[in-house]
Amino acid sequence: MSEANLTLIFDGFGVENGEIDVQDLAPALLSMGELIQAANHEINGNKAQIAVKVRATAEGSFEVDLTLIQSLVENTKALISFAEEHKEGIAAANELADLLFKVTGVVIGGITTVGGGLFALIKFLKGRKPDKIEKVGTEIHVHIGDNYFVANPRTIKLAESIPVREQAKKAISTLSRNGIDVIKVRRSAADDLEVSKGEVGYFDFEEVEEELVDETRPMTLQIISLSFKEDNKWRVTDGGDPFSATIEDVVFLNKIANDEVAFSKGDYLVCDVRERQFNTSKGLKKERSIIKVKTHKPAAQQLRLL
Repeated sequence: MSEANLTLIFDGFGVENGEIDVQDLAPALLSMGELIQAANHEINGNKAQIAVKVRATAEGSFEVDLTLIQSLVENTKALISFAEEHKEGIAAANELADLLFKVTGVVIGGITTVGGGLFALIKFLKGRKPDKIEKVGTEIHVHIGDNYFVANPRTIKLAESIPVREQAKKAISTLSRNGIDVIKVRRSAADDLEVSKGEVGYFDFEEVEEELVDETRPMTLQIISLSFKEDNKWRVTDGGDPFSATIEDVVFLNKIANDEVAFSKGDYLVCDVRERQFNTSKGLKKERSIIKVKTHKPAAQQLRLL
C-alpha cells in the first residue's frame, strides 16, 4: 500500500472567513476524487485501486487535506513483477500526485524550461497546440516557440485521456464562482500548484471524433416541428423514429424568408439528406442535414374513396 498527502486550497474574498458554500466545495472534491481515480486507471489499469480521503480544514482561506491511499488488487503481484521487468511498473500514490500536480522550472541559456505534471502542462500550453513534441532520453519535451516543457511520458498519456481531461476541467470549475479566485494544491517539500480564475479556459479541450460514415441519399420526410432559429434544426421523421436535421438549402430558406412557402402540420419534404456518423469517447453520434429540398408536399387533407 502507498499513500500521498496533499492540501486543496481555495483562495478569494468569498472564503477569507474559513467558510465555503457546500455547492462550491462538493463538486470540487468529487471532481478531484474522480480525477485521481481516472489518472490511476489510465496509468495502472486494474492492477491497483486508489481512494481519496478528506481530513479537517484550516482557517484563513479554505483548506481541505486529502490523502491518496492506493492498494494493490488481489492476484496482481505476478503482474507487477512482469510489469517491472518490462519497465511498466505501477505508479504509486506519490507518483500519481506528481503526474497530476508537480511543478518545476528552470531557465537555461535564455530558454525557459518548465516541467511537471498534467496541470502544469495545461497551464504551459494555454489552450495552444504544441509546435513540436520530441522524446529526449526518458523525457518528453513539449515545445511552444523558444520555450519547452519537460514531461514524464505518463503525463502525456494523461493529457491525451479524455476521461482525465474531463475531470481536470471539473476539478477547477469552482473558479467560475464569484469569490473564489485561486485553487491551490499543496504538497510537502514541493511548490504549490496554482490555478487562477483567468486560467480556467486553458482546461478546455476539443474532443477527437472519428468519422465513420458520410453519405447523401434521397429521402421523403414528414415535418413534426420546424425552427427558424440560427441552427435551422427541424424535427422530422422518415416513418421511423423522429430525428433532428439541419436545413442547409439556402434557396429553400430564402423562400421561407420571403413568405413563398407556407407549412401545415404533417407536410412532407422530398429532399437529399446527408448523414454523418462519428465515433466519440461517449459512443456513436449521428448528424443529419437536409442539403436540398426538391419538393414540398402539403399534408393530405382528404380521403381518397376511389
